Amino acid sequence: MVSAQVGIMGTVTDLDTKDFSLADGQPFNIKNDGIAPVELEVQLAGMPDGETVTTKFDCGWNPEIVKVIKTTSLSNNLKFGY
Repeated sequence: MVSAQVGIMGTVTDLDTKDFSLADGQPFNIKNDGIAPVELEVQLAGMPDGETVTTKFDCGWNPEIVKVIKTTSLSNNLKFGY
């Protein structure tokens, strides 16, 4: 379960070489710390494995609850929280 109140936060890393997910499969929210929106391909928490959607993530915290961020070169300034 993910809440708008973030108690744990970290940096999204290595997106240029591999998909990002938390080791325990915990779903998370994405914070875009950049200065412009980014478009990411993600697997939302309720989607079956292997299914993804491409969506825009504005600056700041975003409401989508995510399990996986697919590999991309647009990986600067992203954080996860739950």
